[in-house]
Amino acid sequence: MIYKNLYIIGNGFDLHHDVNSSYKDFMKWIKKNDVVFFFKLTQVYDDACENYWWSDFENSLAKLNINNYVNIIGNSYDPEYIKDGSIEEKTSMASHKVIDEFESIKESLRNDFQKWLLEAYENCPNDKKIQFPSEDSIFLTFNYTKTLEDIYKIDAKCVHHIHGVIDDKDSMIVGHGLGAEELKDMLISQEPRIGESWNKKLNRMVKLQIVTPKHKELATLSSLESLVTFKKDVEGCIEKNERFFNEIADVQRIYVYGFSFSPIDMPYLEKIIRRTKPETHWVISWHSQDDKRRIMDFVIRYEIRNVTMINEIKTISIQ
Repeated sequence: MIYKNLYIIGNGFDLHHDVNSSYKDFMKWIKKNDVVFFFKLTQVYDDACENYWWSDFENSLAKLNINNYVNIIGNSYDPEYIKDGSIEEKTSMASHKVIDEFESIKESLRNDFQKWLLEAYENCPNDKKIQFPSEDSIFLTFNYTKTLEDIYKIDAKCVHHIHGVIDDKDSMIVGHGLGAEELKDMLISQEPRIGESWNKKLNRMVKLQIVTPKHKELATLSSLESLVTFKKDVEGCIEKNERFFNEIADVQRIYVYGFSFSPIDMPYLEKIIRRTKPETHWVISWHSQDDKRRIMDFVIRYEIRNVTMINEIKTISIQ
């Protein structure tokens, strides 16, 4: 089928439809419904109790102070619990603790994320806010909710949920955008902040032959490896949705509603730009001045020739 309109839908679209789907709402939900998990997050991530950390939630998942976290693991280490066993077995304890902790966080995050969104979506009004063209349109949504299908009755075959859908937890993809090398660079930049209390305790345990210097190194590498598993598989998402990208070559207009233009999602837009014609008309909504600045940066960087910017999400007629 030849499509004339492509709609790119971000979280601002759901917020516009009164779905409490901001990451700050997620923070409030966790603090109320899963205090134990919230406390664990604040132990692993220094700033998880701050609003600004949640405002940039997915990117914040990469901003672990690895050395500080390893210090916490080291300072909570009690040799009385591991009197028996070889030096190698004792040394690997911190590594296993780090891996187990991150696996627990990932599982709790996935469970809570779905529960929160289901609750937020169920409690939202079922009112249409704009008028979509009934034909010749295809949709790429970064939202997990089914606002398009449920409220606007758009055929699910025309809607591509790039990061999964709310009623299938295993399909929901959440994560940061940094690769292994970028995370290693972050670790190097943090090295001067290694805690003195941990170094003193490590030296004492080495002298007592309780652990070896590899203890902290293994814990650090395990932290890094665990952080890598928090990375959003953007390349995999693009590959899985190759059919969508093959169907947009002839679109004449691209409407972007409620999209944040976060760096983590730029590969999707780059793919769309490569697959569509240079003369394609972009219509991009903005809500705040920060939105407007990010949009202008995007337009300039990718040399978008034909663009209309609109304040708020609305129906617009293009001649």
